[in-house]
Amino acid sequence: MLWQIMSISLSWTTHAILFQIFHMEKKIFLKGMQKYPLIVAVITQVFVLFFLRNLFVMTNTAITLWSFVFCQGLLSALLCQFVFKLPKWFIVISLLLPLFFSAAWTYLHISAGIYGIIFIILALTFSHTLKERVPLYLSNNTTHDSLKKIIAEQKAKKVLDLGSGLGGVVRALAAENVISHGVESAPMLWLVSSAQSLITRSGFIYRKNIWQTNLNDYDVIYAFLSPAIMEKLFLKVEEEMKPGSVFISNSFAVPSVKASEVRILDDGRKTQLYIYRR
Repeated sequence: MLWQIMSISLSWTTHAILFQIFHMEKKIFLKGMQKYPLIVAVITQVFVLFFLRNLFVMTNTAITLWSFVFCQGLLSALLCQFVFKLPKWFIVISLLLPLFFSAAWTYLHISAGIYGIIFIILALTFSHTLKERVPLYLSNNTTHDSLKKIIAEQKAKKVLDLGSGLGGVVRALAAENVISHGVESAPMLWLVSSAQSLITRSGFIYRKNIWQTNLNDYDVIYAFLSPAIMEKLFLKVEEEMKPGSVFISNSFAVPSVKASEVRILDDGRKTQLYIYRR
């Protein structure tokens, strides 16, 4: 009983301290939320978990596991949306995260070591997502063909894929008269894609952050990233790309900048390529 009282007291004290720090350093918190929204979402889940646990213990309220999970997901989603002002798709993440964790813990009797291995693999694959808010998008064969046409029209000799993922675009664009490069920051994606390029002798992929990549040596640069960074990325494009070169963005237009051309591809989702000529 004493341990339970001490645990509840410590938890509530922690909540109060965090709440006070948030108000004292609000600007710092808001800046951090913009940079690391996924971390904010996870911390919110942990905060809500202990808050609800203490609330139900103190009020002596009996509640089923799945009712608790629903309350946690709903409250976390409300905080992410209306307090922390995260993008709307975090509502879905906040609702599903406790549900999936609880289902895995309840029904999948897997050793803790397996969960650890899965976590490490996911961290090495999606580490860039935490900071850059760029998920893994894969370009299809129709996009590859369209990019080849643009390269031929430009008579490009050197092309670059920013955030090359599994390296499909890099390998597809590599040709006898075209040097094809990619940059990828996620360790696992870089390792897999580099090995494939090495085996097939198709292009080369650098383990590098897109912001540390110099763009002035390329005739065509392709990106399939995220609307969250397009404005910042285009500033880098304008500053570094040489005259006569082309920047191509798959699906995401640069805000407040009119594309030189938009090509709608004949694939299942009607992919749009936004072409910006320097």
